[in-house]
Amino acid sequence: MPHNPLASRPRTRLPQRRARGMVLLVVLVVLALMLLAGAGAMRSVDTGNVISGNFSFQQAAMQAADRAFTDALNTAAARVPAGGGNNDVANRYYATRQSPLDSRGFPAAIDWNGVTCVDPSGMLVSNCAVDSGEYRVQYVIERLCSASPDLTNINDVRAKCEYEASNAPSAFAIALRYRVMVRVRGPRGTEQWFEGMVSGPATS
Repeated sequence: MPHNPLASRPRTRLPQRRARGMVLLVVLVVLALMLLAGAGAMRSVDTGNVISGNFSFQQAAMQAADRAFTDALNTAAARVPAGGGNNDVANRYYATRQSPLDSRGFPAAIDWNGVTCVDPSGMLVSNCAVDSGEYRVQYVIERLCSASPDLTNINDVRAKCEYEASNAPSAFAIALRYRVMVRVRGPRGTEQWFEGMVSGPATS
């Protein structure tokens, strides 16, 4: 019978206690990795929820701002009869371009604490700083004129104000440009700022 050199070698085995210790170490490492993976997944889900929530807040704020632009156009139109468009209303309507400007490009003269505040339905809000879970909207109108024009003289209106190109025969028919600055406050302390141009009558 041929001699097997491997058969004569003694087999080395780890002591049973040492083997159990290695298994326990491997299990602990696997559990730690699973814990880290689970924590990472939870954090990813939470971040996704926050991003989705912020996006929905932004969309709702834009809808509230759209309402403000419509209201601003109506406000501007209501101001113009009998030359009223040449008269400022503090924290509401400026007949001419204002300076200096703040970091957002809005007139620094605006005191937003004194600007009328409404909810998306147009109802007045007594304290705009209080988060009631609803959106609170404020806006200020600035007529884009370098100086108040003679509203009976269409050439003076065109010389001093930005206007929509047209063949208007008189100042009563020309459409001036108004800049609307909107501040929207929402739930959880969210805040959005918007700016847009609308055109409306110079006088009536």
